Amino acid sequence: MATDQGKSIHNALDYSIQGLDILTSAGQKFDFKQLMTSLTYFEDMYGFVSSGTLSVTDAQGFVEALQLTGNEYLEVNIGKIKDAPDNIVETFRIYKINKRKPTGSQKSETYEFNFCSEELFLSEQNKISQSYPSTSVSDIIKDILTNKLKVSDNKLNILESTTGIYDFVIPNMKPFEAISWLSTYARPQKYPGSDMLLYQTKEGFNFRSIQSIFNDEVFGTYKYSAKNVDNSEQQTEDKQTTVQKFEIVKSYDSLNEVNLGTLANRLISVDPLIRSYYVTDFDYTKYQPQASTLNSNAPTNYAVNRLGEAQYQAFDGALKVATSNKDEMNVPYIKARPGSVAKDIFIETYVPLRTAQISLVNYTKIKLTIPGDPAITVGKVIEFKMSSLDPANPNPEEDKFLSGKYLVTAVRHIFTTDQLVTMLEIVKDSSPNKYQAINTSSDWQEAITS
Repeated sequence: MATDQGKSIHNALDYSIQGLDILTSAGQKFDFKQLMTSLTYFEDMYGFVSSGTLSVTDAQGFVEALQLTGNEYLEVNIGKIKDAPDNIVETFRIYKINKRKPTGSQKSETYEFNFCSEELFLSEQNKISQSYPSTSVSDIIKDILTNKLKVSDNKLNILESTTGIYDFVIPNMKPFEAISWLSTYARPQKYPGSDMLLYQTKEGFNFRSIQSIFNDEVFGTYKYSAKNVDNSEQQTEDKQTTVQKFEIVKSYDSLNEVNLGTLANRLISVDPLIRSYYVTDFDYTKYQPQASTLNSNAPTNYAVNRLGEAQYQAFDGALKVATSNKDEMNVPYIKARPGSVAKDIFIETYVPLRTAQISLVNYTKIKLTIPGDPAITVGKVIEFKMSSLDPANPNPEEDKFLSGKYLVTAVRHIFTTDQLVTMLEIVKDSSPNKYQAINTSSDWQEAITS
């Protein structure tokens, strides 16, 4: 139930709404709480900014009376309980009025406001043409956020430093387009590869390595089991972590992983200046021991094909070609003329590793529906426990391979007139348990060679 009072939770689906005001370009401020039929707030780890929709039923003709055109602002103050520190308190830019139609009685109408963070609107309205000599990627991204998009310091949550100094020229690109391009070059200081992403939560903007997030503390443990069918005896606190339903979106798609280069890929980098080329292979078994993962074991076994190759050896399954400047500074003619060529861009590091890392983190993907919890945001690590159907499993409360630690990559909080539910998209790159070694019996050999 939605209320504007209360300091405690009486029902797992309750929430409190303190503010839902639209600010018009004419300086008017109007409270839309009583008109709301639903409010959806959305965060996406791959989408840069937060966004959402507000659906209303209007019998007073406010679109006309307030001269609404999609150039308004929406002030939101909503959460689990009144004045809680983890409530969603933000001002969004309304950019579209959508799905407007009369009700059956013809005496009212319904419509939807689409809103997003102001930074997305600014990014679409401006472009950057600027050089950044001898600068790290993290410093360039911070400059774009603070000086191009005018993000205040209190909205910069975690900006992780990168390694490497580059000479970049941003060629007439929109700010978020430039950040997306720069992120492919960004190499975290403490972890191997190039797995950094910019994303926004209600706490602000984050630019982080996925591996660094993997080392965060677990936000909470969520369980799904047959007993969820009847949980009337559970305490409210327990119900908050009970998964109402889930859907396995992606798992065990070996052909897809070959095409994506998840466990093996190959880069052929060419330097036309010194007429050289290099072959760089990504091998998951060499990467895993030095990388941070959510769980301790590989997400699959290492079955071999009829050519005797395991999946981590199928380098040609995902082949990329790019330009390199790896050894230019070692050429005597160039070495004698400092500054005549650009600094090494480490393409042999970031292309193979980023290709694999972004695919790896999405190796298994599940959608969960839980009782509403505005405290959970993208970039959180959670533990998901799914009950096992294997009668031989000594721990029937946990599926040995689907259970484990997951990263939250998308969050959708859905506020209706009577309840709050939260939908999560969670992913993982690894398994809590080790898969058995491949059976090398004659039956197996016959199967792969026949």
